Amino acid sequence: MIVKHWMILASAVIAPLASATTITFDDLDNGTRVDDEYLSTYGVTFDGVNVDRNKSNLAVVFDSTLDNTADPDLESPFTNVNNPSLGVSNPGNILIIHENPKSCDAFTCSNPDDEGSRPAGYFTIDFSESVILKSIDFFDVEYTETNTNTAIHLYDVNGLELNIGEFFTPSTGGDNTWDRLYFDVADVSSIEINLYGSGAISNIDFTASTTSVPEPTTLAVFAMGLMGLVGIRRQQRKG
Repeated sequence: MIVKHWMILASAVIAPLASATTITFDDLDNGTRVDDEYLSTYGVTFDGVNVDRNKSNLAVVFDSTLDNTADPDLESPFTNVNNPSLGVSNPGNILIIHENPKSCDAFTCSNPDDEGSRPAGYFTIDFSESVILKSIDFFDVEYTETNTNTAIHLYDVNGLELNIGEFFTPSTGGDNTWDRLYFDVADVSSIEINLYGSGAISNIDFTASTTSVPEPTTLAVFAMGLMGLVGIRRQQRKG
């Protein structure tokens, strides 16, 4: 029985740990240009490419709780017409591809407004380590079709595409609507999300698996415990 307990302890010391994360952008100010804000905490970087303006670094925070914004189509609440069981969404901050690069400085853009031209552009999301991508929420997507303009590409650490042709940006139903796209794909290192027109994303849900390496002190305590166990067993045999 003692040996069994120590074996359980050993497995706990070296077992892989799963870290679940949902990025909501709620910790950022309205108009923030998002690139490496989540690198140190989650190992994630973002980019938003506006194809019509031929500009990158236009992934920008839009506060959907505000009124009288440059884009009322992105003001909450959002209804779900595709999956009503998911209910109404009040997501707070969402991420858009900003329409007007001239309104931006190095860090922020005034009057955030999503690009509505067709095609609008694409987001890229890069992970410092492979993750299990669970789901992403989409908002105000007015039109979609299964082609390259709405494809979602998932890549592994070697740049090989995963689940080719399986995922596309969903049509949420137009103004002030939302939907959730489920992926459940492992070994994802990078994502490209294409928007054919207007739209936004939030609630990026993923799980990163890491292996916990025991600290020297932990290993020392574990070794001392095993030595003590050996001594107890020897005493029991002598008795």
